[in-house]
Amino acid sequence: MGKNSSRKRASFGVLFWIAAILFIAVLLMFNLPTIRGVLERTDFVDVVFEERSGPSDRERPEESGEPPSIGPAPEETDQSEQGDPPEVEETELVIPEVEEPQEEPLPQPDEEDDPPEEEIELDPPERSGETGPLRTMQRDLYFILVSDDGRILAESVERTIRYESGPLTSTLEALIAGPTADDLNRGLLSLIPSGTELLSARVASGVAFLNFNEAFRFNSMGLEGLLAQLQQVVRTATQFSTVDAVQILIEGQNEEYLGGDGVYIGDPLTPGDLPN
Repeated sequence: MGKNSSRKRASFGVLFWIAAILFIAVLLMFNLPTIRGVLERTDFVDVVFEERSGPSDRERPEESGEPPSIGPAPEETDQSEQGDPPEVEETELVIPEVEEPQEEPLPQPDEEDDPPEEEIELDPPERSGETGPLRTMQRDLYFILVSDDGRILAESVERTIRYESGPLTSTLEALIAGPTADDLNRGLLSLIPSGTELLSARVASGVAFLNFNEAFRFNSMGLEGLLAQLQQVVRTATQFSTVDAVQILIEGQNEEYLGGDGVYIGDPLTPGDLPN
C-alpha cells in the first residue's frame, strides 16, 4: 500500500509540472510581443551578448556602436552613423577679364581729297591707271575778257590742278569754281551760270562726254553768254591730248539746243565751232 501511494504522488507531481510548463508556455506565447518589447527597451539582449563576447570585442567600437573608453575616436567612421557630410560652400572661380588691345583706326583721307563719284574714262599722258596720293599738274583755265570795244574774248590762265585719278574732272571743277581775286583784278570773269555742277565726265574715241546739271542750260547774258560758257568749257577740255571734241549732256540727256535762244549742242563741239 505504501508503494502505491508513493507512485501516485510521483505521477501527480509529474503531471503538475507538465501542466505548469504548458501553462507557462501558453502565457509566453500570448505575451511574447510584450516580452520582446520589454527586452528591446531594456537592452537585455545587447547586455547579455556583450558580456559573452569578451573584452576583445569591446575594443572594436565600429561593431559595438560604443566609443572606446581610452584613446581618441577613430577618424574613419561609417557615414550612416555620422549622418550627411557637411556641406561645402561652393566658391565661384572668377577669371579676370583681360582687355584686348584695341586696334587704332586707320587714318581716313579728308573729304575734300576724295575723288568725285563719277565715271571717268580718261587716260592722258599725265595720268596713270593707278590711284594714289594727290598729284599736281599745270593746266590752262579759260575765262572771259570783255574788250574795250565790247567783244567777248576767251583768255587762258595757268593754274595748278590737284587731282588723284581724274585730271579732266578736277580741271573742269576748277573752271566752274571761277576766277580768283587776282584774275578779277585783271578783268577776267566767268560766264558759266551760277549753280552749275559737273555730274560726270568720260572720254571715248576722242570725245569728252560732259554731263552737267540743269543750271548749265540757261544763261542770264542771253546768246552771247551761252556762247561764252561753251567756249570756256570746250577750250579747257580740248587741251588734253585725248580730247578732240566735247559733247554736252544735260542731266544725262543729249539735248539738241542750249537755252531759249537755241545754241545747237546736238553734236560734239570743237574750238573751231565757236567764235573766238
